[in-house]
Amino acid sequence: MTDVTIRGIDDDVYSNFTAEAKRRNLSIGELTTIVMRALIDDVGTTNYRIGNLSSLNVSRKDLESLKGPVLFHNIKLLEFTDDVDWNLFDKRVMSIKNCTKVMIPQSLTRFQVLTKCAQVGEVKAKG
Repeated sequence: MTDVTIRGIDDDVYSNFTAEAKRRNLSIGELTTIVMRALIDDVGTTNYRIGNLSSLNVSRKDLESLKGPVLFHNIKLLEFTDDVDWNLFDKRVMSIKNCTKVMIPQSLTRFQVLTKCAQVGEVKAKG
C-alpha cells in the first residue's frame, strides 16, 4: 500500500465520493483503488486520437474500422453521419474536446452527445 496526498479535487466530487465509500462500507483508499483499477482496465484497450482538423465526417464504417474508442479534439466542424447510432457512438467515442461545432444525426440526442463533450462550442442535430 502507498500513502498518497492528492491536491485539487473538486469539493463536491470528494464529498460525493466519501459518501459513496461510507455507503459501501469501504475506506476512501479502498474505493479509490477500485475506481483506479476500473479506469486502467477500461482504458487498457487501444484508443485513438484524431484531431487538429478544419472538418471531419465520421461514419459507422469509420468507427467500426478501429479496435477501440476515439478521442476527437481540436476540430472546427465534426459531423457524424446518419448511420451512427447511440450504441456505436457510446462504445467508440471516448470524448470530443475543443471542437467548434458538432453535427449529429437525428438518431442521437444532444444530451447523449454532451456526455462525451468538453469545451465544445455547439452541438446541433442535422435536418
